[in-house]
Amino acid sequence: MKAVIRIATLVLLVSFLAACAKPTAAPVVEPPVVEEPVVTEAPVVEELTAQQQWLKDNQLGEYYTDEQDWAAIEAAAIAEGEVLVYANTSKIEKSAKAFMEKYPGINVQAFDLGGDDVLLKTVEEQKAGAFTGDVWSSSGGAELVGNVLPKGYVWRFIPSTVADRIPEQYTHPLLMARLGTAVFAYNSELNDTCPITNIWELTQPEWKNKFFIEDPINDASTLSKLLTLVSHSEEMAAAYVELYGTEPVLEEDTPDAGWLWLKKFAQNGPIPQPGGDEVDEAFATPGMKESYMAITSYSNMADVMEGNLVFEPCWGIKPILGIQSQSYLGIINQAPHPNAAKLWIAWQVSEEGRKPWAKFGTYFTDSTYEVPEGQKPLSEMMAVTWFIDEQFAYDHMIEARDFYLINLAE
Repeated sequence: MKAVIRIATLVLLVSFLAACAKPTAAPVVEPPVVEEPVVTEAPVVEELTAQQQWLKDNQLGEYYTDEQDWAAIEAAAIAEGEVLVYANTSKIEKSAKAFMEKYPGINVQAFDLGGDDVLLKTVEEQKAGAFTGDVWSSSGGAELVGNVLPKGYVWRFIPSTVADRIPEQYTHPLLMARLGTAVFAYNSELNDTCPITNIWELTQPEWKNKFFIEDPINDASTLSKLLTLVSHSEEMAAAYVELYGTEPVLEEDTPDAGWLWLKKFAQNGPIPQPGGDEVDEAFATPGMKESYMAITSYSNMADVMEGNLVFEPCWGIKPILGIQSQSYLGIINQAPHPNAAKLWIAWQVSEEGRKPWAKFGTYFTDSTYEVPEGQKPLSEMMAVTWFIDEQFAYDHMIEARDFYLINLAE
């Protein structure tokens, strides 16, 4: 009986405990994490402008490369069939004829426009979007550096066929085909040596109205040469001290010795001429009775050797004999015949292509060129001349023209 009671009690206890126990919660199942799909936007491709596409197609400007396939360039040039050259040289037609004999499939239209018209035609066509010309073959001077190149109207191209023979300094801002040297010169029939030793003497009374020059008021190239003298103010001051033994006395409108020289030079009445031929005729014609001086081209020494002129550069004059300028070659922006333009540039700086210009007094930038007997080597000439400062000339051109004209009238 007691056993029955114990069993009953145990059952009741288990039932009680079961009733009091809390139910076990079901395990929490986290929902699967669904990652949002990553949407990749298509890269934005900027559309090239017509100019950029032309530069890219022809590997110029920002797409420039020194790697040039000349077989492909020549084939493409023949397919283009034509090239238009804007030049400032009377020899361009002779060069064009020789080019067409070598490349009969390419017709050359070569125009001797003169420097001012090369500049004007190129700029006006570019502004109008009339892309006609292919090759720039001219100096361009201050306007080229200050206006044409910054606006992308002409592009640099250095043929790999001559790149290893042309020093880097002659490839910027464009390829320099030739160098021209303007020198202070005297009539060698009337003088055994140069009658002055220092260009400050040209500001003295004995040389008043006795010096011939291409008109700086109408010829930007001549004014740029004068401004190059101005830009070398320290050397001009040193030359003044060497001649007079004292420092130059500056004036209110002459901030340095360079501007002072230009003022005194203009006040001494240099005689303007319309061109270089007229300058040479005026001071270096055989049989003259009165002695004059001038700024003339060293290349005109060829006429001296032939007996047509009588002049000699003022070797040893202080502070400098003259000014070096250059003829540039470049490809005109969006040229319709870009490969023919490349082929022309390579031709014009080749030994065969430069023949029309190869005469006494002319310098080529090709280091393998040997100057004629009697001509100063380029290294010697560069030591006694200053390279034309085109940026300074561009920055001061208008100011200097007015300055010169005002003092010329005094």
